[in-house]
Parts: sequence; C-alpha cells; structure tokens
Amino acid sequence: MRIYWMEIRRSPLRWWLPVLLALDFAAIFGRSQWWIGVWPQASVAAQLPSLYFGPALAASATWTAGRARRAGITEQLGASARPAWQLELAQLAATLSYGTLVYLVGAVSAAVVSISDAGSGFLWPGYLLLGFGVMVGCAGLGHLVGRWSASPYAASAVCGLGCFLFLAWIGKPSALDLLMLSGDPFVKVAVSPLLVRLALGCGLAAIAVLVARPGARLRGRVGWRATATRRFASLGAVAVFVLAAVAVGPAGPIRIQRAAAEPLCSETAPRVCLWPEDRKYLPEVTAMAGRMSKLPTGMFTVPGDYYEQGLRSGQVNDFYILEGSLWDPAISMGSAIVQHEVPPLCPKVDTKLVEQIGLASGELSMWLAVRIYGGGRPASMHGGPPNVDMEAVARLATQPEETQIAWVQQRLQTLHSVPCV
Repeated sequence: MRIYWMEIRRSPLRWWLPVLLALDFAAIFGRSQWWIGVWPQASVAAQLPSLYFGPALAASATWTAGRARRAGITEQLGASARPAWQLELAQLAATLSYGTLVYLVGAVSAAVVSISDAGSGFLWPGYLLLGFGVMVGCAGLGHLVGRWSASPYAASAVCGLGCFLFLAWIGKPSALDLLMLSGDPFVKVAVSPLLVRLALGCGLAAIAVLVARPGARLRGRVGWRATATRRFASLGAVAVFVLAAVAVGPAGPIRIQRAAAEPLCSETAPRVCLWPEDRKYLPEVTAMAGRMSKLPTGMFTVPGDYYEQGLRSGQVNDFYILEGSLWDPAISMGSAIVQHEVPPLCPKVDTKLVEQIGLASGELSMWLAVRIYGGGRPASMHGGPPNVDMEAVARLATQPEETQIAWVQQRLQTLHSVPCV
C-alpha cells in the first residue's frame, strides 16, 4: 500500500487532473443534453468519456512504466526484495485510480442532473462497466508498451493516439461494441458479452504487470517457487486475454432486446404508451394525443393506441424516440393514420397512379405529423418521403382550417380512387 501511495503522488496524472475533469464534463454535457432524465441514456452519456480517458490513461501508463528505464535503475529494481510485479501493479493501479476517480465524478454528475426527471431507478451499471473495461485495457496496453519500449516520448504519444483511433474505428457499436452512443430503453447490456470484454481488458492489464520483458531476470529474494508462480500467472493472463479475444464474436452483441415492461400510458383517447424509463416524455405525448383528437372530424380513422418500440412483441411500426425528439413519433403516428386510408392495390396498377398514391400518402403523413407534433419539422431532423415539400406542408398547417381540409380532401380522393387495369 505504501508503494501505491507513492505512485499516486508521482503519477503525471496529478497535474492533468483538472484537464481530465474538464474533458469529462465536456464529453457528457458538451453535446446535446436530451439524455438528461432518462436512466439508460444518462448511463451511456456517463460512459462516453471512456473514449477519451482510455487513450489518456494509455499515454500516462506508457510514460510511468518507462520511468525506471529513463532513470537507469532497472537493475536495482530487479534486485529488490519485493517481487517486481508488485511494483508494476502499484504503478498501473495508480494510473487507473486517477482515471476511475474522474470517470465516477462524471457518472455522479449525470445521475444528479437526471434524478429529478427520471423517477425511480438509477444508472445502469452495464454501460459504466463497459467504459471501465475500456480504460483498464488501454491502461494495460500503455503499461506494457512502456515496459518494453525504449522511447521516452514517442511511445506515449503513439500509444495514446493508437488507442483513440482503435476505439473510434473498431470499438464503435457496429464493430466490437466497446463504446455505446445511445441507450434505448428497449435494449439492455447482455451479461456474457460484457464479461468477455471485461476479461479482455483485465487480461491485457494482467499481461502488462506479470509478463517479464525478454532478457529480464527475476532476481531478488523471491525464490524459485515465486518465480514459477509468476510464470504460471503470466501464462494464465495470456490465456485469459486470448480466450476473451476469441470469444468476442461468439458471445454475440453487447446489447439484447429487453422483455416488455408495464407501459406508462397517457390518460387520453387515443392513448400513447411509453417505456417507464421515458416517463419525462409523458406530458409531451399526452399533448400529441390531444392534438390527434382534434383532427378534422370524420376524415380519418385514428387508432386507439400507440406504443413505443419494444413494448409489444412482433410490432415493427411502433414509434421510436430519436435523440429526445418526438418528431419521429409524430411521423409514425401520422403514417399509422394514413395506412387506414390506403386501400390494397390491385395486382396491376398504372405506374403513374402508384407514384400519385405514394406522393399523396407521403404528403398526408407529413401534414398529420406537423399537426400532431404541434409545429414544423425541427431543424435537427432531416429527410422525409420522396418528393414531399416539407416547407410547403409546414406552411399549410398554419393556414385556416377550411384551406387545410380542402387540401386533405384532394389527397384522400387520390388515395380512394385506385382502379384496376
């Protein structure tokens, strides 16, 4: 323990602690803050700094592990009465302590700002453990490079940059799943893939501490039993790392579908139901349901219930809340209404008529979305049905009701006139 506290005081991260804290808060709060108030989303936000902390710890561990060589005291440490791996472990533990401290500060901050809107529950540990595993693996790699490299400066820079590029390109959700960007409530972190990734990081850290450099001699008063034990432990660390690396693919994706929960629904007709974790959106979807009930009477058949994705098994048209915006749910609700107005097409239909039907249904869906949402498309949202002029549809929604009804009737007439040829 005394060696550990000595390494804490000598770590270069003590000078970089304010920078790490600033980086932590920038990664969590510097982007859009739609995640606040939703526990799985807040958990992912708290995990995001690992993308930067991992490379920072790798660079620091590289520098720290090469300190004995730079000072020319490698032989003296080799003759120390303490086993060499204890000294290595103290160095690596000190580096990880700084990173973990800042990481936890960010997680607590994310929880504090979310707790008033998120209701019951707390941060999801699976996401936080995933980020911690990334930091352990990067720090272990840096320590290993620092022990084996003779370069005092380039090794730290290359190791830190290499870890960042690896996480950004290969660690993303579409590859190794070492970094999550969003935390949808209908998915959860799977235990087995998470344990495999934790074993990957811990195995690399164990290799960095236990495996001796080529040509190094295990001296001092450790005896042949301790030497054999360390060599056996080194082989075990290598085996854990290799097995974990091989098991990443067979273990499957890091996230799996959650079982449907008891939904949280609006007390309106139509009824809109959410995952309990998305309770902060309940007032907004209640208002959207109220606007649906005020659509022109007799022109549309409005479904009685709308569900968020994942609450009902086998349903592919349920709405999805994208980055905190309810624009996509409004589109899904509008499309569900229009589907009731589109009759089944005949086996042979004129191509031009098919295009007219597609344009009419797209325009109606977007007009309904604007009405349900309570305004035009948000600036952060892009795209729409082919050939639909979204600006024109948004302007139409501000016109008198009679003008809008006449426009809607023209589109409905197109949908209802589908002759067979």
